[in-house]
Amino acid sequence: MDSTTLLGLVGIGGTLFGAVVGAAGALGSARITSKAQIRTEEQKARRQAYSACATALLARRDAVTALLDVFKSDEFDEAAVQSRLREADEQRDAVARAVGAVAVEGPYQVVHAAEWAAKAVEQLSCRLRDWTTDVAGGRDRNELLQSQLRYALQDLLDVERMVDGFTDGCRRVLRPSEQDRPTRWRLVRRR
Repeated sequence: MDSTTLLGLVGIGGTLFGAVVGAAGALGSARITSKAQIRTEEQKARRQAYSACATALLARRDAVTALLDVFKSDEFDEAAVQSRLREADEQRDAVARAVGAVAVEGPYQVVHAAEWAAKAVEQLSCRLRDWTTDVAGGRDRNELLQSQLRYALQDLLDVERMVDGFTDGCRRVLRPSEQDRPTRWRLVRRR
C-alpha cells in the first residue's frame, strides 16, 4: 500500500468517525429537546388544571361569602338568599371537576390542599344552607345570627386559609424559585 492509498483510507475513516459522532450528537440533542418539550407540556397541563381549580374555588368562595353577607344584611331578603344559595350550589360541580383534574396532575401536597379547600367551602355552604332552611321554617334570623355567626365567620377564615394554601402550593410547584414569597394569608396575619 502506498502512502496515497493509506491517506485516502485514513480520510475515509475520519469521515465515518465524524459522521458517527455527529449522528450521536444529533440524537442526544433530539433526546434532550424531546425531554424539555415533554416537561414543558406537563407544566402547561398542570398550570391549566391549577388555574381552573383556583378559579372554581374562588368563584364558589365568593358566592358563599355573598350568601353570608345577605344573611348579615339589615335588609334581609329571603328571595335573595335562595338566589345566592342556588348560585353557590351550581358551582359545586365545577369545583369537583377542577379538584379531580388537580388530582390527576398532582403532586400529593397540591391535591391535598385542593381537596381541603373544597371541603372548607362546602362546610360553610352547608352551614348557610341549614340557616336558609331554619329561617324558612320560621326561626328568627337575628337569634340565628347571634348564636351561629361566629361559627360561620370561623368557617370563612378556614376557607380563606385553605384556598390560600392551595394557591401557594400551586405556585411552589409551578415556580419553585419563588419559595420565600409570602402568601396573602401571611400578609393578612401580620397586620
